[in-house]
Amino acid sequence: HFKGHFKGQAASQAAEDGAGDGQHEDWSWKVVCGANPAYDAFPSQHQTFYPSAKNPKNLWYDPVFMVETVDGRRIWCKRHYKCTPRAGGAAEGPAGGAESRGDGEEEKAGSLGGSTPGLWTLTTLDNGVASRELWTVVDAADDLSWCVLHYTGAAARAGSSYVGALLCSRDGQWPESAAQGTPGFERVEAALAKCGLELWELYGHGPPERGSYMWGAENLAWAEANPPDLEPIGEMTVQAWRQQERAAAAAAGGL
Repeated sequence: HFKGHFKGQAASQAAEDGAGDGQHEDWSWKVVCGANPAYDAFPSQHQTFYPSAKNPKNLWYDPVFMVETVDGRRIWCKRHYKCTPRAGGAAEGPAGGAESRGDGEEEKAGSLGGSTPGLWTLTTLDNGVASRELWTVVDAADDLSWCVLHYTGAAARAGSSYVGALLCSRDGQWPESAAQGTPGFERVEAALAKCGLELWELYGHGPPERGSYMWGAENLAWAEANPPDLEPIGEMTVQAWRQQERAAAAAAGGL
């Protein structure tokens, strides 16, 4: 979705949604590894960014990921975030967006066209819990074969906050353009260093030659037999989408 289209923060938006190389997958990125086990540890994470039909400066973000239930079953889960470009400032953290001024000015600046490329505010309301996250495109390969994203967020009602970073590629495997000993590998290291991280701190992938837990053979086999729903949720809320899905399932069961 949104492949080959550049609007607003052209280079930043292209890096965020994975556009620009003429490919037409149903996702923007797959997560190779992340820095926060509570947030990044879910395997087979698909990230889909696409433009808002109501405001071309904004994006929607629908992550789809695998969850193993307490009784050992695998299921797909889906979330829905609004992405608004924001302006940077003196309070920005080491990744260029790790801390918010907290006064709403970054969203206002983004909506007025005064945003800083690479900085995004993500918001969602899910199961009564409002979450707000600040995302930064730290770096991306020139051919968009990989990117490093930094995030920090909070769910005020739940009293929780979190911070981390993601290395993403098109297929979820360690990108060939960032193999050890290459300039790409050094760029990935440098990008993570801007987030205060070392490669060994990341969850989901060992050294590049050892493969990925996120996209291991067992997970891939299950995903092939049970394809995820990657259809964009669009302008509706995630609650409305879930009601729609339940109604469709009920109708199908009654046939």
